[in-house]
Amino acid sequence: MSVLVHPSTSFRPAAENTLVDRFLHVMLYVTVVSSFFVFVQPAPYEYLAVLLGFACFLARVSFSRFILPLLVLLLIRDAGGIIGLLEIVNTGWMRISGSPSPLTGGFEYGDSIRFLATSFYLGLTAVMFSCILAEDTARRVATLRAAYVAAAVVASILGTLGYFDLYFGFIPGLDVFSLNERAVAGFKDPDVLGCFLIPPLTWLIQGFITDKIRLHNLVACLIIFVGFLLAFSRAAWGSFVISTAALMYLLYLTQRDARSHRRIVVFVLAGAIAAVAIFMLLMSIDVVHQMFMERGRLFEEYDISGNTSRLQLQQDSLQEVFNHPLGMGPWGFAHATNWVSHNSFLGTFLNNGWLGGIAFLTLVVLTLMIGFRALWVRTPWQPFLIATYLPFLMLVLEGLLVDVDHWRHFYLLLGAVWGLAAATRMTILQGRPPLTQVGTRY
Repeated sequence: MSVLVHPSTSFRPAAENTLVDRFLHVMLYVTVVSSFFVFVQPAPYEYLAVLLGFACFLARVSFSRFILPLLVLLLIRDAGGIIGLLEIVNTGWMRISGSPSPLTGGFEYGDSIRFLATSFYLGLTAVMFSCILAEDTARRVATLRAAYVAAAVVASILGTLGYFDLYFGFIPGLDVFSLNERAVAGFKDPDVLGCFLIPPLTWLIQGFITDKIRLHNLVACLIIFVGFLLAFSRAAWGSFVISTAALMYLLYLTQRDARSHRRIVVFVLAGAIAAVAIFMLLMSIDVVHQMFMERGRLFEEYDISGNTSRLQLQQDSLQEVFNHPLGMGPWGFAHATNWVSHNSFLGTFLNNGWLGGIAFLTLVVLTLMIGFRALWVRTPWQPFLIATYLPFLMLVLEGLLVDVDHWRHFYLLLGAVWGLAAATRMTILQGRPPLTQVGTRY
């Protein structure tokens, strides 16, 4: 089911022992580790990402032509946002919305400018991550993976302590890491925490199957899984179940040796037993049991009932998309209604107009296509790409229900898929494997 290629780890190997190379890996690690803490704005991640970009410059990280569509489509999206912003500046907010902002009684451009700047900045981080992983891929993947897992462990510990401190108060002040009786760690929304923890979980599970089970990784997986459950995010729970099931299936198809197949079967059984055991242990705690019962429903009242329900806001957003081809400007819909659209695609059409919305939709579809093609090619990073592609796919699907377009790990995964696909393509071009095509060909 896979195409086997020459096991090159990069199409332009980097010097492993140079000072600038070490600096690049240090900055990559520190930047990703900081990604769980966004209590303050700008977050430390923003400043560290600038230093990471400087490290890329020193290390002469090159820009692959394969990644060019990623950059161009992101810039087109942001150009649509600029057009929308200029439209509301030139015509006045009253003519766009028909009423003053419920937030301020008028329209202020500061938050719209910040929104647009954040989109542009996060888009650049996606391009940067793609360039980093397109070269010296195996080593840089190892650094990225270790950093993200460390960030997830710290976030899960803080979220777990904060959640239980809310009820038992054993260490005063830790309740800041909980919100609305849910673990939130360093994020502002429990749903973001839950989705943030899915990639490291899938990476650890993938490592258990394709490599070996190491004690520190097993402990990390357990800690992250507890924090993941205590975030009480229905979307994250569903995404994780689907991602894990698909991961098992794709690894079974792409790992041809019998040993890996046996490990997958054993892991599915042992993992299911362990997950149920942890779940039952947590359910034995009354406050956790009550929250699970409350969050276990498929739909909440705010999803389907009322004028401000998620469903109604999406319907209103769709109507406004057709009313404003140039968009309502960044954050314009929120100023007009005091709510967000709870849909990343509708939100982008509203914020960035049809131009930006179509560019973003095209980018997402293209990313899913190039990632799907690359994950069938046998490379040293093939299992990691599979374990990265699936959480990104689930984030895209979650984007139909929530606004993920400013989540930092969305852009990290976006860049990772492009970078790994670029490395795979260049490995094929260099190795030129004389093998029969079984999966797909570039």
